[in-house]
Amino acid sequence: MENEFPLISKQIVIFGGKGGVGKTTAAAAFALALARADREKKLLIFSTDPAHSLSDSFGEEIGREKNGVAGNANLDAMEIDPGQWFEDLKQRYRSWTDELFDSLTGASRMEIKFDREAMRELVELTPPGIDEIAALGVISDLLDEDRYHSIILDTAPTGHLIRFLELPRVALSWIRTFMKLLLKYQNVVKATQVAEELVALSKSIKRVVALLTDAERCEFVGVAIPERMSLEETVDLAKALDNLEVPMKKLLINGLVPKNECSFCKSRRKMQDEVVANFKRRFRSVELFSAQQQPHEITGVKALLGHFQTWDRVQSRAKQR
Repeated sequence: MENEFPLISKQIVIFGGKGGVGKTTAAAAFALALARADREKKLLIFSTDPAHSLSDSFGEEIGREKNGVAGNANLDAMEIDPGQWFEDLKQRYRSWTDELFDSLTGASRMEIKFDREAMRELVELTPPGIDEIAALGVISDLLDEDRYHSIILDTAPTGHLIRFLELPRVALSWIRTFMKLLLKYQNVVKATQVAEELVALSKSIKRVVALLTDAERCEFVGVAIPERMSLEETVDLAKALDNLEVPMKKLLINGLVPKNECSFCKSRRKMQDEVVANFKRRFRSVELFSAQQQPHEITGVKALLGHFQTWDRVQSRAKQR
């Protein structure tokens, strides 16, 4: 059908938007439809949303990793809490540095004390967003291993990702500062271990940023709802993504009330249509799609596929925004 949402086959397809717009459900519905459309493609749906909403969407426990989601042998899922993941990493750094300085003898006590305190402060003062992007390094590793044809990414509320992409130099500078302190103790085994992990983290950050800004490999699908506040938030999101060279090429407006004879529904749909018209005017270079509000909770295979089938084209791509 002309108005169907295209089953994008990029290596990474990111569904992002503010909280509460249905992006997790959208990501799950798209992943399921893509998995069923081509059984030969191995797919992964990956969530960095600590709410672990994928389990709710599929109606089954996902956890850290689940193979054969919703009875599809070619669809796997992972849920990672970036905050917890990075807190575990920081705890390793604390333990390593404490062991490192406890093992030192012969150097100036004053200098060792200063370096220990400086390194502790560095561990605590990690740049905002580095936890999210470091967790996304798992995706880069999976692609390098050639385990999946496509990875569908359900992000935490988009500010996390944008905040990091706006400050990659800050994150890398934090790592370099840490490394400079460690170089003073490069002959100590513990220092070498920490340094190796920091080097790996630095490489991971650079790979993820390169991946997310590669239009040939990555596509960002925005998700919004037909409300004025969501419109303005999505405009801000699109501008930030453009500046970061991660353009939003498709936008799904979620939750349109079906047209029927109910007077309340008609009135609400009329207001929603006015907002959708504003979306059209503000997003002239973006492919717009709408999804109907469902009469029941969107959980499980049947509901997800039914939801995806309502994704109708609102506007074809125009030449300029």
